[in-house]
Amino acid sequence: MEKKETGIPKIELLTPLTAEFYSNHSEWEDDEPDGEMLGGADLVQYQGSIQEMVAKENDLCGNGTPCNLMDYFDGTPAVKEKVISAVVSVKEADGVLYGCTTLELKEYLDESEMKELCDYITGQYSDGWGEGFEQRDIEVDGGTLNVHFWQWDGFCFKEQQKTPSDEKQPKAVKKPKLKLLGHDGNIFSIMGDARRLLRRNGQQKEAEEMWERVQGCGDYHKALGIISEYVETELSSGREKAPKAKKKNRGEECR
Repeated sequence: MEKKETGIPKIELLTPLTAEFYSNHSEWEDDEPDGEMLGGADLVQYQGSIQEMVAKENDLCGNGTPCNLMDYFDGTPAVKEKVISAVVSVKEADGVLYGCTTLELKEYLDESEMKELCDYITGQYSDGWGEGFEQRDIEVDGGTLNVHFWQWDGFCFKEQQKTPSDEKQPKAVKKPKLKLLGHDGNIFSIMGDARRLLRRNGQQKEAEEMWERVQGCGDYHKALGIISEYVETELSSGREKAPKAKKKNRGEECR
């Protein structure tokens, strides 16, 4: 059955993210690895890998349909009736990576209903969905992450509306920076570093596209030019800039 559009903008509830990073070269003491605590600004580079694990966690039935947290909601019937779905993801905003629960609504929630829903999502992050997710080892360059959607300190919700025009607007991704100096003209070293930077920036598709284009060009200087289309190098200054993203709606605190 085809789902009807309600005309109500989707709402994104953003919450802080933290993680422990365990380096592949960490020192072990008393059989426990030494982890480094990371915040949302540190986690932007791992957005692609984290979202990939979120998608796996959401796909409980293995059919590609994301987990709807409202399937497990047993609170006020009015809230259950108004909220079609609540789906977890991660989202970058102003250089910080956040946890994001996207709400699809039949009707707007009043203040008390929104508070009840936020309390429910907090419980899912601390003892339900998030408790399972933080035990997943996320493999990234140089080590492993364990990501927390809930924390003891500083946990809060920030509300943003997501209109249909926002969904159609292409998102501008800031290019990672790469210095060509220091590679001693080694194109394979430059390619490898550029590929890793793009992957850390959540641009896996661009990383593989660049790799294939460079391998097929057959010319060192052309190869540098291609790499400089994907990452910012000393050769990128005169190249076309990515389009600016549409200005985000101002967030409102829901609690």
